[in-house]
Amino acid sequence: MGREANAPEKGFTAIELLIYASIIGLVLSFAAPMVSNAIRPSEVDQAVEITEESIKQARRTARIYNTKVLMHIVSDGQQDQDAITLSIPDLQRDASLNPVTEEFTLPAGVDILSTDAVIHFDPAGEVDWPAMIVFTSLDQGENSLSLLVE
Repeated sequence: MGREANAPEKGFTAIELLIYASIIGLVLSFAAPMVSNAIRPSEVDQAVEITEESIKQARRTARIYNTKVLMHIVSDGQQDQDAITLSIPDLQRDASLNPVTEEFTLPAGVDILSTDAVIHFDPAGEVDWPAMIVFTSLDQGENSLSLLVE
């Protein structure tokens, strides 16, 4: 009982395995940067989270002290770090009190397109005029997010 001549052989040849391995490697080489960017939060995402936290803090401060709160966004458009400052204008009349209640520093690789914006919170914690803040990455120009404060 020898081998039959017409019977097909089972399994993969070495060339087929090399082709499959090269296709998988090519797909993984394109997918790896996208997956790593999706997993790791970007600086723009961090800046939005910090800004959202500063908005919450401004609303809380306005409600607790029953006074107006100003959220001042300082951006010089340079490589320097941008900052968000919360202040209570009514405290500026008393020289013994520090008018700046809190300062939030944004990541260095982020630029805010709405430079030197001031958002007013009334004593109820509501915004007088809605404002849009646009964050963009200095390293990757295509990575930008906007935040509407209302």
